Amino acid sequence: MKSHRLIVCSFLCLFALALFAPAPNAQSGGATQRPVDISGTWVGTTEVPDQGTDQVTMVLKKAENGYTGTIADSLAVITPGTELREVSFTDGTLSYSFSLTDGAIVTIKLKVDDAKMTGEWTHQEGQTGTIVFERKKA
Repeated sequence: MKSHRLIVCSFLCLFALALFAPAPNAQSGGATQRPVDISGTWVGTTEVPDQGTDQVTMVLKKAENGYTGTIADSLAVITPGTELREVSFTDGTLSYSFSLTDGAIVTIKLKVDDAKMTGEWTHQEGQTGTIVFERKKA
C-alpha cells in the first residue's frame, strides 16, 4: 500500500512540475519562434564620406530560398533598381552585397528588430559606416 501511495505522490509531483515549468523558447533551445517576414520597402539613412547624408531605399521580396531585393539611393551612387546579391537572412541578421555606379562592391550586414534594421556597410576599399532602416508604412 505504501508503494502505491509513493507512486501516486511521485506522479502528482511530476505533473505539477510539468504544469508550472516555463515554456521552451528559441533562446533556450526549445521550440523556434514564428519566422519573421522582412519583405517590403525599407527606407534608411547613412553618411557617405565626402558626400553627406544618403537616403537608401531597399525593397525585399520573399523568394523560394529566402529573399531577393533591389536598392537605390538619393545621392545616385547606386543605380536605381540595383539587384541585391548574396542575400542571406539567418538568426535575425540580414546580409547582402551590391554594386555602386562605379562598379565597386558594398556589403551590408543588418540586425533585424521588428520594423527596424540597424547595421553597417563596408565598401570594398575598406570604408565603413552605420546604416539604419525603418519599414515604410503602407
